Amino acid sequence: MFAVTALSGCSGGTQAARDVAESFAKAYYSADYETAAGLCSPELQEMVLGTGTVIDSLPAEAQAEFMELSQGMQAYTGEVHAWTKDSMTVDFDIIYPGEIEPIKTALTVVREPGADVWRVVYAQERM
Repeated sequence: MFAVTALSGCSGGTQAARDVAESFAKAYYSADYETAAGLCSPELQEMVLGTGTVIDSLPAEAQAEFMELSQGMQAYTGEVHAWTKDSMTVDFDIIYPGEIEPIKTALTVVREPGADVWRVVYAQERM
């Protein structure tokens, strides 16, 4: 899996950025790569769709087991860290069925210039 960071600004922007980060985390970690890809930058989109291709190439039994675990995933939102009015980091704990320890990750979200659209990006893309 991978980590990205989420970004935001004012409280309305913070909520919008958080919503995008939460939607992405739920989609990506439950193996809904098409939905996740629609919520991120073009650079990250390629990687997300590539992950789906890797999963699709697994033997049927392994793929079925992976999908079963993914469907039982729970994402818990942690702290939100605003860097600028157009960028934020959202922390998550991801828990899969049967696991005791969560996977800790952070997603970076930035507002597209000239638009009021938030996208999950690689942390290096943070503005």
